[in-house]
Amino acid sequence: MPTRPTQNTDFADHDDPSARLLTALVCAVLEPGLSGVLLFDLRPEHLTAVTAVFSGLLGRAAGQPPGADVDRTTLNAATVDEDLWLRPRVRRGAHGIEFTVEPGPLVDARTGPSLVVVPDLARLSVPGMRAAVQLLGADTATVEHSGLRCRWRPRARWLAVCRTEDVELISPHLLDRFPVRLAVPDMQLRPGADPLGQLPASWAAVLGRAAPGPPARLGAEVAPRVLELLDDRDDTGLRRPLALARIARALARLDDAEEGTAGRGTASGVQVTANHVERAARLIRLITVHRPAAAPEVAPGPAVPDVPQPRRDHPSPGHHPAQGGHSPQAVPVHDSGPAVPIGPVPVPGDRTPGSLPYPEDTVGPRPEGTALHTPTRRTAGTRVARGAVVGVRRARDLWDLAPVRTAMEATKYRAVRGEQDRLVIAPQDLRGYVRAPEPVRMLTLVVDHTCHEDWDWHEVFDPFLQWAYVTRASVHIVEVGGLGAAHELRADSFAARSTRDPRIALALARRSGRATPLAHGLDQAGHALRRAFQHHRAGLVEALLVVVTDGRGNVPLAASHRGRQDADAVGRAGIEDALAAAGRIGSMGRTQLHCVVVDPGRQPYTGLPADLADALHGSVVAGRPEDEAVIRAR
Repeated sequence: MPTRPTQNTDFADHDDPSARLLTALVCAVLEPGLSGVLLFDLRPEHLTAVTAVFSGLLGRAAGQPPGADVDRTTLNAATVDEDLWLRPRVRRGAHGIEFTVEPGPLVDARTGPSLVVVPDLARLSVPGMRAAVQLLGADTATVEHSGLRCRWRPRARWLAVCRTEDVELISPHLLDRFPVRLAVPDMQLRPGADPLGQLPASWAAVLGRAAPGPPARLGAEVAPRVLELLDDRDDTGLRRPLALARIARALARLDDAEEGTAGRGTASGVQVTANHVERAARLIRLITVHRPAAAPEVAPGPAVPDVPQPRRDHPSPGHHPAQGGHSPQAVPVHDSGPAVPIGPVPVPGDRTPGSLPYPEDTVGPRPEGTALHTPTRRTAGTRVARGAVVGVRRARDLWDLAPVRTAMEATKYRAVRGEQDRLVIAPQDLRGYVRAPEPVRMLTLVVDHTCHEDWDWHEVFDPFLQWAYVTRASVHIVEVGGLGAAHELRADSFAARSTRDPRIALALARRSGRATPLAHGLDQAGHALRRAFQHHRAGLVEALLVVVTDGRGNVPLAASHRGRQDADAVGRAGIEDALAAAGRIGSMGRTQLHCVVVDPGRQPYTGLPADLADALHGSVVAGRPEDEAVIRAR
């Protein structure tokens, strides 16, 4: 049945991201089944304001006075089970200080609403992920831990934030637990006391009602429209259709509140129509995300015959062309196929993943489990604390103990052990820190943007980025001659913890500029490698340096340091400085450092990449397939 446009309809369908977010939060408060809200690409500085608005809406729905705050719990990478289900209490008793255990922040046995905030869902600890999967959307929950036994109906609301590029790091089972999905990369807060906009009076009235009123009635056209919008298949489950239908029901309740304010309410209950379903789909920016996405457009390359290709092993990063008698080309670790750019490279006409409510459907096939295994860690020197603390567990030895958690464990059993005058720590009370593993391998890429105008170099980077991904190596990118550089006479660089950093894809897709400060780029790469080998806490096991350049450096190193170019002719000064910087890198030794120079085969100075490889004590690989014979002969 058609519905008349109302003030709520205009507000809910507004294109302002802050208005859409406020509408989504109100729907999550009204509907018990919408217990999880997941925001993509929310700016970190906006999380506090959004949390305050969500907390105020929950307090208003619970009948609390305006300005009252609800209980909040923040989960992060250091969250452990004891922080979720238990709440230790220390009090003075008849026999001195006593230690008791109460239900934790996630146990809703106590009165009042609560809000769970996850600032970064991709870096949530395993206990926090298990808690989210257990509680979100569950009818009942049970916990038995350290003598505490509770059973309750979860009523807490969850507010999580995640970057779009980190979706592939999260389990699909965890993502499915969040029924309300919203991408807000460009949201701006409004000044004043209402950062997401003023709450309409009818919405405030329906939130403050003690009883929800008559149940909503679903029209016959609601279910077919939901399935049509989702293009649902058997492998996606029923959580997404239920979430869309519940959002539509919440919007119908808001419309009914507006009509009731005007004196036109009905006693038969709220009627949910297909129009509410379409509004819910527009609210979360829903499109048919379950259809297989079209293959990304790539630059045209040589035709590949449609015949089975033999599997070839990945060459060693330090393989020299003069050894073995084979071409030192960059061989991919998988079967031959068409070139596909690495990472989220912007493609003309491609759909932006950040605009989808389910971006996990567009990230492509997930990596196999064998590639996600943490590699064996080799460390130099004595055993010391390495990596950031991400949690606490039962101690396995006497190294890196957590004294506070150890004392808490001993205090819990003090009364049982009959200890009155002193605190005795038993071996089973010892707790040690859990630390994130430090990368023990490093990939350094020196990319010369002025040498790839007429060829696609993504295929060349495939085996090196795959090696860094499988070995969990850190990545250091040095850009030379890129368009839009901070200073065109100097090289730009940045460090990434893994190949999933989106800046890597942006660096490889950058267009070329005018100057080529190759000497400064190699000098920065050398400093980064020395710092990694000398000051790395875990001790690097192996490093791989890949230089993609034609060897033509037209900016001397002194000019890069000064930041200005003199009027004198440059000549070979830039090339000589680049060879000198490469020689300093080559003197570091080839035991832990492997150097590779990718030759684009540009005329007429075809011998410069080989000279650079000789200075680095490394090997040369072909950048273009048609130039392999020339490089092999040279």
